[in-house]
Amino acid sequence: MNNIEKACRALIGADALLIGASNGLSIAEGYHLFANNDMFQQQFGDFQRQYGIKSVLEGCFFDYPDEDARKSFVNRLIQYWIKDYHPSQVMKDLLGVVDDKDYFILTTNADTHLELSGFEPTRVFEIEGTFFQLGRQISFEDKTLRLRNFLARYHNRRLVLLELGVGRNNRLIKQPLMQWAASEPLATYITLNFASELYIPQTIASKSIGLEGDIANTLRQLRERLLSLKS
Repeated sequence: MNNIEKACRALIGADALLIGASNGLSIAEGYHLFANNDMFQQQFGDFQRQYGIKSVLEGCFFDYPDEDARKSFVNRLIQYWIKDYHPSQVMKDLLGVVDDKDYFILTTNADTHLELSGFEPTRVFEIEGTFFQLGRQISFEDKTLRLRNFLARYHNRRLVLLELGVGRNNRLIKQPLMQWAASEPLATYITLNFASELYIPQTIASKSIGLEGDIANTLRQLRERLLSLKS
């Protein structure tokens, strides 16, 4: 049985999914926070020429000469990355993988693409905020409580921890997911990433599945295989 098959069996048998998503998921959609690529040049080339900004991430936290310049960058980012956004095949495949399972999502992605693609906003926790909240004081009390309630509800049950594009050294998402995988006796840890970032510690290797490669392709394979197993 290959790893796609193993992952599908775990997903079918799961009582719920706790999903962790980082910038690797956004990159699979074509949105690269760190890149000085063609999209960045088309959308923000004038900011690079004027201020030397080389990526969206740098633009979000750049020390602009005045508030109007900062707002101009943020407003354009919201327009291009949120208001003009249409759900990608990546997100459609992820929705298909989740299907009718209960779920909760932890993400460091600020683009709100999960909610815009059909995931329930109350079950998505952007732990670093969203582009709408840049520069503002925000409270995470409600989402933190929802996460705790979710984890309590599925304690000692068949919980799949599905990790999407989270770097091997990530402390905000990967570290807690691995800790929950270790502490929950019936948990299965499934991680999707390129080989250089795919990491499973030996302590949870027996309950883990690593799916190496492009996340877009892997999610498509998972969705298609799940459909065939359920038919």
